[in-house]
This record gives sequence, structure tokens and C-alpha cells, in this order.
Amino acid sequence: MSLVLVSSDSSAPDQKTTPATDPGAAPMARPDPAALAEKNRQEERVLKKRFIGMVLGLVFAHVYVALALAYSYMDDHNHLHTCWLPLLGAFICGMIFVFHVSIS
Repeated sequence: MSLVLVSSDSSAPDQKTTPATDPGAAPMARPDPAALAEKNRQEERVLKKRFIGMVLGLVFAHVYVALALAYSYMDDHNHLHTCWLPLLGAFICGMIFVFHVSIS
């Protein structure tokens, strides 16, 4: 099965709709170097903040996992008692890390 486009317009290209193919058209203006430099500086600042967020999220996630391990213990009946608050902190910091990775 094939699709056929049927149009009542002529197949000749319209001069009004194709100004980019006109060889006499004016060339594009060159971008301002100062504006490009400022845009690059702003993008570098944003990237630096995202990188710091990634590193801090990963480090604090590990710290919270270590705290959860330190506060977990086994009782006399071999039952494991886990401290869930540091694990919640590790999960939140892990999500902060994943967020900064995904938007970079």
C-alpha cells in the first residue's frame, strides 16, 4: 500500500516560499563575539553548579549509607534492626545525584 499526495497546486516551486534558495539573498549576519563569550560563561557556570550537585549528591548518599550501617545492629535473637532515617537520606541524595546527571 502506498500513499499518494494529491494537490491542486502546480508542481512548479513558488518563488515567494523559497527565499533561501535565491542566490542573490543576503548572507547571514555574523554573531557578536562578546555575546557568544557571555553565553559560554553562563553555560559554564550552570555546568559547574550541576557538577557540584552531582558530586555532593553522590558523597552524601554514601555518607548516609555508612550511617545506616553504623546504626544498624543485631539483637540477641538474630533480628536485624535497621535505622531507616539515614537510608531515606541516602535515597534522597541519590535522587539529587540522578537529577543532576540527567539534566547535564
